Amino acid sequence: MKLMLLAGLLLAACSQARSAIPAAIRSYLNEYCMGCHDAAEKKGGLNFEAVEFGTGEEAHAKWVRVFDKVLAGEMPPPKKARPDTAKQRAFLTLLGQGLLSQHIATKGTVLRRLNRTEYENTLRDLLGVRAEVRDLLPEDSLSHGFDNQGRALGISAVQMQRYMEAAELALDAALLVDARPETTKERFTYDGGGKGSGLGTHWLKREDGAVVVFNEGGFPTTQVPGLRVKIPGMYRVRVTGYGFQSEEPVVFALVAGNFGRGGDTEIRGFYEVPVNKSTTVEVTLPLAAGDGIRISPQGLNGPDGHSPVKDGPDKYPGEGMALQEVTLEGPIISEWPPRGQKLLLGDAKLREVPTQNQKARGSRGYKPKFVAEPSDPKAAARKSLPVFIGAAFRRPVTSTDVAPYLALFDAEFAESRDFLEAMRTAAIAALCSPEFLFLKEPAGKLDEHALAARLSYFLTRTAPDAELLKLAAAKQLARPDVLRAQTERLLAGESLDRFVADFTDGWLNLREIKFTTPDKQLYPEYDSLLLESMLRETRAFIRELITGNLSLANLIQSDFAMLNARLARHYGIPGVSGLAMQKVKLPPDSKRGGILTQASILKVSANGTSTSPVIRGVWVLDRMLGITPQPPPPGTPGVEPDIRGAKTVREILAKHRTLETCNGCHRQIDPPGFALESYDVIGGWRDRFRSLGEGEQVSLKVEGRKVRYKIGQPVDAAGEIDSRSKFKNFAEFQKLLLASQDRVARCVAERLLIFGTGREMGFSDRNEVTRIATASKSRNHALRDLIHLVVQSEIFRSK
Repeated sequence: MKLMLLAGLLLAACSQARSAIPAAIRSYLNEYCMGCHDAAEKKGGLNFEAVEFGTGEEAHAKWVRVFDKVLAGEMPPPKKARPDTAKQRAFLTLLGQGLLSQHIATKGTVLRRLNRTEYENTLRDLLGVRAEVRDLLPEDSLSHGFDNQGRALGISAVQMQRYMEAAELALDAALLVDARPETTKERFTYDGGGKGSGLGTHWLKREDGAVVVFNEGGFPTTQVPGLRVKIPGMYRVRVTGYGFQSEEPVVFALVAGNFGRGGDTEIRGFYEVPVNKSTTVEVTLPLAAGDGIRISPQGLNGPDGHSPVKDGPDKYPGEGMALQEVTLEGPIISEWPPRGQKLLLGDAKLREVPTQNQKARGSRGYKPKFVAEPSDPKAAARKSLPVFIGAAFRRPVTSTDVAPYLALFDAEFAESRDFLEAMRTAAIAALCSPEFLFLKEPAGKLDEHALAARLSYFLTRTAPDAELLKLAAAKQLARPDVLRAQTERLLAGESLDRFVADFTDGWLNLREIKFTTPDKQLYPEYDSLLLESMLRETRAFIRELITGNLSLANLIQSDFAMLNARLARHYGIPGVSGLAMQKVKLPPDSKRGGILTQASILKVSANGTSTSPVIRGVWVLDRMLGITPQPPPPGTPGVEPDIRGAKTVREILAKHRTLETCNGCHRQIDPPGFALESYDVIGGWRDRFRSLGEGEQVSLKVEGRKVRYKIGQPVDAAGEIDSRSKFKNFAEFQKLLLASQDRVARCVAERLLIFGTGREMGFSDRNEVTRIATASKSRNHALRDLIHLVVQSEIFRSK
């Protein structure tokens, strides 16, 4: 049944009639445009003889571009015959009316599927279990940087199969357990005094039982001896230790995962311990069956010519981390039985069926058999299934909604006589149905439950909670005062970090921060802690703008930064200690302030060896100013800098701009990119480029490591936006950019709307976006206020 419903949903399509260009528009084009944009010339790739009116997204986008070029006075170009004001206005009015009707007819036609992150969040909250299903699902396509856009979220037979597997996995976690798992606490040490064998004689043993590690713990490994998780779940990990022979606190990475051959491990976070003071760091994190833990000290420093092996661990004068003990407590159960079990089974109790094969019970992949045996299975199903399906569908359900799932239960139960299996089958069907997978929003004004879902997936990235559903059922949520209060409540909740991470990943392209790895010869100081700190800085900065309701002008230039000690050292800012992100006041002459100076932004807009003014210029235009430059014509050669310093990218671009097809775009793209040339690929400040060829050798010590690289030609960060807007360096460019803060606010409003509605903003949305941006200006473009304006807008409250 569910597959038939889905097939009908996916086969439905909206067709658009092809139509010729209206006569009045064609007359204008013949007089002013065809000389350059006919089949023979096709300047800029535009041929009006081949473009029809109302023939789909691609043609619509071309006509919108025509509208914008004429409105801005860029077309026809100054050297060509130009229409008088009345004729231009008449053309724009007629073209605008056509574009308006085209966009209104199509903008509300696409159903939006939950992306894989939303699907996992929703399953977890519905069932009350921590099911790791995201990576089971295919990656979601991106549109405008976001992975929650309806037009980009297709579905396939393979994807449906993966959804079924994910639903089964999550339901098993909720249903295949009849007794509350016992929470245990175990202690592990490295000296053999606790559970495990310890590190033997490789490192320094101290009288307090600590073992001092002088490297990152790769060999001999600092995997916690004897620690192996048996039951998956949330665990509380406590690491006790201290810094040894160090002037500053020692940072360590907590690495978790399967350390067996072919297993996956990952850094779960960075923490620190003070010097010579035994301290316990407590972390709560999810662990899978079979997982272990390794403690990996970071950036330990030692004097030249010395090593623990050469000197002996008892005489080595370098820095180390003293590991005393690790305790593991869990699994931590916050709710029992799991929410999904109570929803689906009601009062029916689970019972494990003993297996005849005890050897199989201890084998890997063994799945125990459970049963539930209510006195009247069919009555129990008719009581519990509507409750479960209503929770899954995020709205009240009717008997018609529930009927297919009851029929599926009846058929399965008639065959197997297994109540639990029949209920599980019906639940899997519900969790793979269009009602669960899609946010079903009829065109027009959203009803209360659709509004609750849109608000919740926008700000919490999951299904609406009980309070939102209660207000929706009472038809109170759409009231402006109630909607504002609920927006405030969600922004103040624990899920704000989830919203900030998902929104910034799409808007600022932070999802690609690991896409390239900086060249080790050019940037030997780059490490995992710096990478982690980069992400945390930008997210903490955006969070600070929201919680403090600060102006979006801070995106361009701010008198503060969110830093920890690692980033502060990277930026050359003194007086910052600790790993926690903290608000740091910047001096007036600081080279930091605003997101364009943040290492995460500078890394995602560069590759691993060099920076490109073109890539960074496009990033600034698109992500901050809402201007999307057109891609270069087919066959146009790329602009690649020579990292050996033989030729500067500025010289290459100057030659590139002599081409008529390139000059128009590069006049706009290159200046922001040139302004950012003073920042390298990992966000460090530079006066000269680093080089793999000839150049002056630089040697220094960074984070306990010897760092050597060569520096070549000096950086030139000057440029001009136009003849009246020239700048010598990034600081002067920042001042020019501040004059465009209204455009920045409009860009952020559009990105919030795209992220919140799951669709791109089109021609018919322009007036409402302008209204939002104008209202935002009267509120000093404060970000929290802007979010409220977005939520209250007609665009957000309608499809």
